[in-house]
Amino acid sequence: MTTITSEDRIAIAELFARYCHCVDHADTVGWLELFTPDGTFEVAGVMRLEGHEQVAAMPAVVAQQGGGKWRHQITNIVVDTADAAGTALVSAYGLVTDWGDMGKPMTFSDYAITLNRVEGAWRIRSLVATAP
Repeated sequence: MTTITSEDRIAIAELFARYCHCVDHADTVGWLELFTPDGTFEVAGVMRLEGHEQVAAMPAVVAQQGGGKWRHQITNIVVDTADAAGTALVSAYGLVTDWGDMGKPMTFSDYAITLNRVEGAWRIRSLVATAP
């Protein structure tokens, strides 16, 4: 069993703040830094991206489909320990709004996320977004 410190919780909250800013502003380099090289991003029943080559496509998709007007929010972040050292399990809510349409909500998801500590920093190993 591992321990999640207060510093870990702050770093994990920062990771998800960067996640939102990077995907919303088509920052592919910054986005990829948030994932392990073999990390996965999945919207249940819609798409699954594996590894940096595929995961790199997401910011461009968001920019193209949302015209730069979509905004992601990740809230209610709950961090739990995992059996493996350097691993954390995260549950959170994800909201996407469209500011090209007066900020109307587009999607709401439950996130199930596994993080790994890589060279001292938390990185996304797997993220699954599922509609409640």
